[in-house]
Amino acid sequence: MLKYWIYWVNDMKTLSTVHGAISIVNAIATGQGSALGISLETCAEVTLTSDSLVEVIINNDKSENIGLAQECFKLVKMKTSESCGAKIIVNSDIPIGRGLKSSSAAATAIILSCLKAFEIVMTEKEILDLSVQASKNSGVTITGALDDTAACFLGGLVVTNNSSNELLSRVIVNDDYSILIHVPNHKSYTKDVNYSGSDEFIHSLDTLISMALEGNYLSAMSLNGMIYSRILKQSNESAILALRNNALAAGLSGTGPSVGVICLSENKSSILDSWKNLDGDIITAKINNEKGL
Repeated sequence: MLKYWIYWVNDMKTLSTVHGAISIVNAIATGQGSALGISLETCAEVTLTSDSLVEVIINNDKSENIGLAQECFKLVKMKTSESCGAKIIVNSDIPIGRGLKSSSAAATAIILSCLKAFEIVMTEKEILDLSVQASKNSGVTITGALDDTAACFLGGLVVTNNSSNELLSRVIVNDDYSILIHVPNHKSYTKDVNYSGSDEFIHSLDTLISMALEGNYLSAMSLNGMIYSRILKQSNESAILALRNNALAAGLSGTGPSVGVICLSENKSSILDSWKNLDGDIITAKINNEKGL
């Protein structure tokens, strides 16, 4: 197992970068999920301080709850005998509360930066476990979000069993594909979601996991989006428009409201043109196969 060797930099100021992800199969109903890394970035800067306070600044949305960041620092600090505090600064181009794994990316980036600050060596599995635990402890996830965390940290296409905290598969995928994301104006936090209508789709969702494991992640993503748009009562309009304009895959990401699209570069313009009357923002990105640093 690859180990991450941690070192001091910049007079105890450390920086780590982790990428975002989009859903292939949402784990919220079955405990098994799949996600794909994308090129949006979250950077976490940590500076250890002599007092015991943990100051958190989330530059892209200062109204966001800082509990996740504080929990990440707490879990790493527990591995040491130190009594210090920290200043944590998070910068991200991942919209928060839109289904694009902003919490998983932030947690992992903060943990990596804290490990550097304390000069702690951990395996990839241990880093994933810490990030998942921080997300659970702070209440930002229902399933533990191992699928989201693994896609953000490891890159590529991942399939996980969140219930048993097991990484089932991680593969490099074709990064020539383009990513388009429709981001509606409203937020949707996983912890607030009602997924009580998901039982009738359990068999179908299990089948989608098998599809993702077999490499048929494009079809799995589109079908997952259709199912979860129904379960979560989220609009699937932008996904349908994209598929009508030759997208390879399109569907709701996470609990929404964002819709992710995978397409060939020559089809980007027609998809974007079909979205011109939709509310919200449009993000263009690439597939990410690189690990967080």
